Amino acid sequence: MTELEDGSDAGRNLTTQDWLDLARETLIREGIDAVKVDRLAKVSGVTRGGFYWRFKSRQDLLDQLLDDWRSCNTMPFISAVTGVGSPSERYHALMDLWIDEQRFRPEYDTAVRNWAAASPKVAEVVHTVDTVRIDALRHLFVEAGCDNDEALVRARITYYHQIGYYALGIKQSAERRRQLGPIYYRILTGFPVGSA
Repeated sequence: MTELEDGSDAGRNLTTQDWLDLARETLIREGIDAVKVDRLAKVSGVTRGGFYWRFKSRQDLLDQLLDDWRSCNTMPFISAVTGVGSPSERYHALMDLWIDEQRFRPEYDTAVRNWAAASPKVAEVVHTVDTVRIDALRHLFVEAGCDNDEALVRARITYYHQIGYYALGIKQSAERRRQLGPIYYRILTGFPVGSA
């Protein structure tokens, strides 16, 4: 058997990121049970041997996929909330992130939350990420002048509202979401609509 026949040569052409991208899209479309080595290799047109050039095991892939989610969907969130500008400007940056759905993929969050329902390890990671995100929002509200308890409650309400929006599968155009944005902004933050 040649290298090409056992898939190792072809598999080496796929980068670790290629495998993660494929695993991510499979997770989003079909759930964690579909993220299997045989299936991903078949879709990629390589054999299982190609997979093992990049990962020690399926669990290694799943661990890296969870890290990918944590990075892809949390770093933009934290950057928006803790970046430059006033608390109001940073809150607007977060709203833009959620509405544009470019650097933050709600379907990825939903897929990982569904995965967490079947895996205590994943549930623990999701809980940790939620805590980090909520705490970043809490700090924003403290900077805006809220006492710690009010800041925590506003952070939770804002965060739970957005997670609920995704969990319920609400579909609205970006234009409609932007139209409603000032109302959500006023109700969720307590900031004056024109504040900067």
